[in-house]
Amino acid sequence: MANTLKDLSASLRETIKKAAAYTVGLEREPYAVSGVLIGGDRVLTASHLVPDEGIGVLMPDGATVKASVAGRDPINDLALLRLEGKGNAPVPPSAAVEVGDLVVSLKRDPFDGVNASLAMVSASGAKLKLGRAAVLERYLQVDTERFPGTTGGPIANADGAFAGILVFNRRMGAEVVIPADIALARAKLLEEKGSVKRPYLGVRSQAVKLPRGAQETGLLLVTVEKGSAADAAGLEVGDIIVSFGGTPVLDHEALVGALAEKGAGAKVDVQILRGGTSRTVSLTVGAQ
Repeated sequence: MANTLKDLSASLRETIKKAAAYTVGLEREPYAVSGVLIGGDRVLTASHLVPDEGIGVLMPDGATVKASVAGRDPINDLALLRLEGKGNAPVPPSAAVEVGDLVVSLKRDPFDGVNASLAMVSASGAKLKLGRAAVLERYLQVDTERFPGTTGGPIANADGAFAGILVFNRRMGAEVVIPADIALARAKLLEEKGSVKRPYLGVRSQAVKLPRGAQETGLLLVTVEKGSAADAAGLEVGDIIVSFGGTPVLDHEALVGALAEKGAGAKVDVQILRGGTSRTVSLTVGAQ
């Protein structure tokens, strides 16, 4: 007679063994941090817990290697590290997961090595607003309680493949995970450019009702920062933004989402109302 629990335990051990091969720890006081070996001399981890210098990385073989920051993506809370004298780590297999999939969260610390916990993907979403100037392109949520040291560490699927990385945010009682494909794409961008800037317009605004038309509300500009992208494009206090790059702007959240989608440096046409007259203004999205 089959022992289902025993089979599950054996499968979990194999999953953890595979994922442990690309799970690293970062020496940081007073809180531990984990990271993901993504090939060569590269480590991906959570940016907000990583100092600019003096980084030691605890490797799967037990060695501690010095590392430096190669780039940061504050929107997705990711930091790319480069290991000193260690450039032969294999690229871990990666995979997408869906709501309902079981996953394993891992961390590595100097006291008891790899720790793991079982979780389920509870949600998959897009356009998660973080503060006033950042939006996650896509994210996962897992129903696990985050233990000290798991931040920056990987989420692995049932086969032990890299499925995502735990970052800073907690939403509706669940942990937020950056999916592996986005994390790896951001790592490549950081390797090429060194940073991912937040898009910045330089305005303060409030939603106002529009005259009868295709949409009910727009954004009234109440301040325009001198020297900002908005100022350079000729936007003025009293202008009402109706659309941004073809996206209707009903409120501030819609503007933040449109900014995040276009990104810093993008050239965008903005439809505004000025003195009751519609006009189009072209601008280049700034960075912060």
